[in-house]
Formats: sequence, C-alpha cells, structure tokens
Amino acid sequence: MKIQKAYFAAGSFWEIQASYEEVKGVLATRVGYMGGYISYPSHQDVIRGLTGHAQTVEVLFNEEAVSYRALADYFFIIHNPTTLNHQGPDEGPAFRSVLFYMNLSQKKAAFLAKEKFDADNIYHKPSVTHIRPADKFYIADEEHQYFLEKHPELLDFC
Repeated sequence: MKIQKAYFAAGSFWEIQASYEEVKGVLATRVGYMGGYISYPSHQDVIRGLTGHAQTVEVLFNEEAVSYRALADYFFIIHNPTTLNHQGPDEGPAFRSVLFYMNLSQKKAAFLAKEKFDADNIYHKPSVTHIRPADKFYIADEEHQYFLEKHPELLDFC
C-alpha cells in the first residue's frame, strides 16, 4: 500500500470531509486549517477571516487504489469552484477554493484537474481555485471532526 496525503479547501470542511469519506481508496480524513499566518488558529477566528487560513480537509489515501489526480478531479465536482470566497451559505476567505499540493506530482495533477474543469465549462465561467504548496496543517478541535456524522439533522442545510 502506498499511502499519501492531500489537502483540499472548498468551503465548509464538514461537507468536504463527508464527501471524501465516500471515496474508495481514502483511508482517513481530518478537518483543520491551512494557508494562513496565525499559528494554532481557533475555529471562530478562522471563520471570521482573522487568520488567513482556509477550512481544509486532510485526506490520507492509498495511491494504489485512488490517484491524487482522481481526488483533484473530484474536488471540482463536490463544490462550485467559480465563486470567490463563497460556498453555499458560507462567505469569506476561510471558505475559499484551494488545492494544496505536497510535491511536484500533485502540483502537476492539480493544474491538470483545474484545466479540465475550465475546459468542461460546467458553470460557464472559469475556476477561481488557487493552487498552492501545502504548509502547516492545524487540526480543528474534535467537535469539528466528522461533524455531519455527529449531527445528521444538519445534512438538509448543507
């Protein structure tokens, strides 16, 4: 088994975590924050836009079962990457669309996935998704991990 990590920011991390948990080859996920300038940010500070971080999902996957490219293509399906700092009811820089890459291979795959999305022209406008190198990932508090599993009544609002 060849285990890799990937990081995706696409709006509320609760919904993105639930989506990636359904993918064959994904071994585990955690929600947290990446891309900002504050160490150990609080959830409230992140969603208020005080930290520069985006709500991010860490995906641990078996590369022999699912490729990073497949996960990146899926990323463009599970959210609207054409809206700047906005997904559903969530607004602000914490909810921006970002593919964080761990290495050159992931970087290339991320750009190819974005190019494919733009060429498919699903929303009749291009992606505003940023592609950035991964940096320090700050794990969110336990209450936010698998939040929608803990609160299935909220699925209707997502």
